[in-house]
Amino acid sequence: MSGDLYIVSTPIGNLEDITIRAITVLKEVDIIFAESIERTNTLLSHYQITNKVLSYNKDNEKVKVKKISEYLEKSYDIALVTDAGTPSISDPGFYLLSNLKPDIRVIPIPGPSSLSCAISLSRIPTNSFMFIGFLPKKISDRRKKLSEISNQNSPICLFESKYRLNSLLKDISEIYGQDTQIGVFRELTKVYETIIHDSVSNLINYFETNKPKGEFVLIISPKAISNKQTMDYLDIVENLISKKFTNKDIVEIINLFSSESKKEIYKNVLTIRHNM
Repeated sequence: MSGDLYIVSTPIGNLEDITIRAITVLKEVDIIFAESIERTNTLLSHYQITNKVLSYNKDNEKVKVKKISEYLEKSYDIALVTDAGTPSISDPGFYLLSNLKPDIRVIPIPGPSSLSCAISLSRIPTNSFMFIGFLPKKISDRRKKLSEISNQNSPICLFESKYRLNSLLKDISEIYGQDTQIGVFRELTKVYETIIHDSVSNLINYFETNKPKGEFVLIISPKAISNKQTMDYLDIVENLISKKFTNKDIVEIINLFSSESKKEIYKNVLTIRHNM
């Protein structure tokens, strides 16, 4: 009988953000494969877990998949963890899962994720959203990707490093517009946690005087509702929708004080309704 593979979520910052089940699994498995042995050992030491830890990351995963498969076939139970959060979400894991034999049982141990954490804090409607992980590092490829997704009716959620944040914000301003509303979530659950909701133009100015540090999650408002005026009546539209007003009636109400055309208001109402 084959062993089981556990996909274990670990804290994204605060070591106390771990489930009881995750601790139990990490204590009971035969081997833990980790993206970073050093970081994982810090977590394990905190909870007095002394299991064997081996490396599994994007640089060695093609080699380690074979080794993990051999362990599983020998009935070893294995846990896979990453540096922080949930494996396979812009972290190592997918290659392993896609190359396992079909009879191997894979068990999720849910828990922390910087993506779900940011979504829960967003002031931009996220009933539906597109997650794209990290954008391409090459500037031309990144701008091409941003252009491709700029017409999405749902918010875009992505990860970015401190090294490329300023450049990314400038690209967003050019492609989406300088009034585009963005939620910026830095170092979530950590000591220097920072949460900012503002226009991309203001964020560019902010990070030019406040050097980006740490890891970032960004939520970009859809192009159709990115301008500040639309964001100002967003709550009103959502309230009217909840009270069963028709799109036509909502447009007439918003038109009383908005300088936008009825056509533009109607388009924004449809987008807001879609995101609720």
